[in-house]
Amino acid sequence: MTADLFGLFVVTIAAVSLTPGMCMTLAFSLGLSQGYRKTLWMMAGEMTGVIVVVSSTVYLLGWLLRLDPMWFNALALAGAVYLLWIARQLWLADPALAEQRTANTLTPLSLAVLGFTTAIMNPKGWAFMVALLPGFMDAEKALFPQLALFLSVMLTTEFISLSLYAGGGRWLRQFLGEGARLGVLNKVAASLMVGVSILVFI
Repeated sequence: MTADLFGLFVVTIAAVSLTPGMCMTLAFSLGLSQGYRKTLWMMAGEMTGVIVVVSSTVYLLGWLLRLDPMWFNALALAGAVYLLWIARQLWLADPALAEQRTANTLTPLSLAVLGFTTAIMNPKGWAFMVALLPGFMDAEKALFPQLALFLSVMLTTEFISLSLYAGGGRWLRQFLGEGARLGVLNKVAASLMVGVSILVFI
């Protein structure tokens, strides 16, 4: 990849990562309801999902192009249902017990799984990679070094973007305070999660 092409790739990926979407909305929602440090588990899962999507696209591009969209839709449905279940837990939490209940519900493992499934269940994410990566790939060169370069850029920009959104949610939580308003924050976070699940099918 030439220097000019690499620069274009970095700018493209950075712009896409910073754009509000499913994963960024989820990061903001969890930063709001759980705080930044706990949201790091979701971010780790989400970036693992990005690795799966990008690696699969690079190595299985021809097969992915022939794959029936039904399988992507089924995966998206399962992930959306999981998001709605988490949203319901947040919405129904008693304000007096909200922090304790959500802490028990959203364990580090469940947050990592949530991030992973959100990353891989988005058909638009797969479609974007299938459309974008071939333009930056050189068929005459080994795939692994190219994949390593793609992932280094994508994971860096993804972590920065997720941190900005999760940090913004944490700041809003601290600004509004705790106590009775925690229930309102959880309802806002739950509403954002519902929005993420709806984005899957738009």
